Amino acid sequence: MTMKIAVISDIHGNYEALEKVIGDMEQFRIDEVYCLGDMISLGHQTNEVLSVLSEMENLTLITGNHDDEVIKALKGMKSQVSGPEHEHHLWVSRHIDPDYIHMLENLPLTIEKRIEGHKMLLTHYHLDGCRYRSIEESPSLELLEEIYGQEAYSVVLYGHDHITRHFKTSGPVVVNPGALGVTETSFAPYAILELKGDGAINTMFRNVPYDRRKFIEGLKNENPPALDFIMKFLLKE
Repeated sequence: MTMKIAVISDIHGNYEALEKVIGDMEQFRIDEVYCLGDMISLGHQTNEVLSVLSEMENLTLITGNHDDEVIKALKGMKSQVSGPEHEHHLWVSRHIDPDYIHMLENLPLTIEKRIEGHKMLLTHYHLDGCRYRSIEESPSLELLEEIYGQEAYSVVLYGHDHITRHFKTSGPVVVNPGALGVTETSFAPYAILELKGDGAINTMFRNVPYDRRKFIEGLKNENPPALDFIMKFLLKE
């Protein structure tokens, strides 16, 4: 038996990109979809994104740092960030539909899956205990083997650094599908894993065209806090 799993991450409130990626999945007969966190924040289409995700029957969700910070802002809890970034999370929390709050505040930090004999880890980023490690700009096989070498995972899926990556370590296959919603081009990335009963793991990366200009103009019109940073450093506008 073969299972096909679509892996998405870091949608960041970009409904324009998410809609096109979901449409692209239809041609592949996907069995399950895994979303690795950061569904919201940075982009302005919070409720549109959460509406789509909440209606997907074959979806597994975990939290990301931005999702967590928005919930903290909503509840008046202490934040891990400050300044314009915190103001941005407060802005998102004020615009979120209350119907989606319960879903966000109950998301797990990680999930383990067992499919076709494969043990898989879903995490937003590599953890040190219950905290995310600092982002490694150039992660090495040695580092990943140090983190996951003692675990019996076949596959580790993560996001957070917004870069598409694929490693075959001495232990698990480690995959980052890229940031679906924070792109410098008009293409939204995601990954498809094909897990076979004989132990084979095949990985395909997709880049799906979407109306990036419509997303950019909509974000500018909303004018959230930290817009200049988002445009210059994340979207490279």
